Amino acid sequence: MKIVAIGGEYFAEGFSLAGVNESHVHEDEHLTLRLLTEFVESGDVAVVLISEDVAESIRFELNKLIEGKELYPIIVELPDAKGPIKGKEDPLEEKIKRAVGIDITLKEDS
Repeated sequence: MKIVAIGGEYFAEGFSLAGVNESHVHEDEHLTLRLLTEFVESGDVAVVLISEDVAESIRFELNKLIEGKELYPIIVELPDAKGPIKGKEDPLEEKIKRAVGIDITLKEDS
């Protein structure tokens, strides 16, 4: 099973240097959706790391693509070099909440 990354140039390059199996620079929505579709249908991709900004740009299509998928690939949205998107709900947190059945929130020190 492979780990792949899709995002901006620095995002893709960083994960490539970190050892992911494949990394792709997001150029346009159509190419990114085609890649994601291939990853979902291939059966040999376990994890897709995608930058938040790219995921937001294709949110509707991304949700349709992964709807009904039981396990693989796990799609993890990560902040890019600019940091997390303000006010955005964390999809990974929502998946954990659904799986566990409770909301687990870490208390931040002031």
